Amino acid sequence: MAFDDSPIVRNATPIEGFRDAEFDYQLVRALGVAAYGGSTVGECLAAAAEIADGSPESWARAFGSLAAQVESEGRACLAAGHAVSGRDHLLRASTYYRTAEYYAGAAVGAQLGDRSRACFVDAAAHGTPWVDVVDIPFDTGAIPGYLVSAGAPGAPTLVAVGGFDSSAEELYFHYAVPGSERGWNVLVVDGPGQPGCLRRFPELTFRPDYEVPVGAVVAYLGTRDGIDPDRVALVGQSFGGYFAARAAAAHRFAALVVDPPVVDLRRYMEAWVGPEVFHMVNDVRPEDVTGVPEDLMPHQMQWGIEAICRRFGVPSFHAWRDALGAYVLGDAPTRIGCPVLALVGEREGPEPLAQFEAFVAALPGGATTHRFTVAEGVSAHCQADNVRRSAQVVFDWLDDHLDGGRSGR
Repeated sequence: MAFDDSPIVRNATPIEGFRDAEFDYQLVRALGVAAYGGSTVGECLAAAAEIADGSPESWARAFGSLAAQVESEGRACLAAGHAVSGRDHLLRASTYYRTAEYYAGAAVGAQLGDRSRACFVDAAAHGTPWVDVVDIPFDTGAIPGYLVSAGAPGAPTLVAVGGFDSSAEELYFHYAVPGSERGWNVLVVDGPGQPGCLRRFPELTFRPDYEVPVGAVVAYLGTRDGIDPDRVALVGQSFGGYFAARAAAAHRFAALVVDPPVVDLRRYMEAWVGPEVFHMVNDVRPEDVTGVPEDLMPHQMQWGIEAICRRFGVPSFHAWRDALGAYVLGDAPTRIGCPVLALVGEREGPEPLAQFEAFVAALPGGATTHRFTVAEGVSAHCQADNVRRSAQVVFDWLDDHLDGGRSGR
């Protein structure tokens, strides 16, 4: 039966992606956290309809406008005494500000990121589970994050670290909400180089020895009442797979989850940007590409050069490429003594799959592995398109290995 000529319209917003694959992924990423209240399908698609394919500027403008609208509605709900509605709106506004920040320039991005954090903090004050806003002293600044408590002394604890562009607010939807439902304490953090840390402490850029900032996080947990130091697990998402593996080789954890494992960040990034771009002969600085016409250099590439230089604390593309040589696990996996869960998507590409295999093979005790498949409804990096399925795999495995949180299962 055909309905093309029907006067009744059952969906006015077409479900269309972008020709640009990275835009598609970022849209799926925003949609994915709807599973735990971080967005809605309709709001994300409404913003997407306003975006010019491949234009970072229109992306930031569309999601920034949506974020401001949803924040305004949320604050009106709170003012009217509707705490649950207000909280829910502010959580979604936090996601949309983060999504807008991704493609915004440094100055505007910092403002959007600050709004994302402010909305999340205000939402946390009106909701459950209980969320403690934390600043963990580190170096010349602090590692910001959120500790979600299970409310049970001695409950197991999961520390979650993200990657290149993650935020503690986003990690909250991936790990803290499903973890608290299962009786876990969950601490999500923004480490050096990640936007939530960098916008407040610009000198704290990415560093290869991520066991140092994670060590500060471990020390902080030791000061908290009700945290059992023998029942602390660690998860690293995206680039965080490298960060977490480095940390687990240097500190004692009850379990480690890497999603996916990254053993050589230089090789990973070469595969991501493509060998032709990665090995381009002419060096480029952010100031060299500002305002360059789209037909000479895609706006996404201009945005990318600025972002990588700022977050890695380097002056140019070649300097970044050289710096990546230090981001190699080497023999670190041989020093990981806890149970390990290694995750990867079947269609992540040859290089991520090769690094997954290399990491698992290097572990002295082996690992539990899971390859997410398109057939099970998971095709995106870090399972952005199926956060609930990811949470089930991660927390069921953690429960089985720490025997914790079972009252919430």
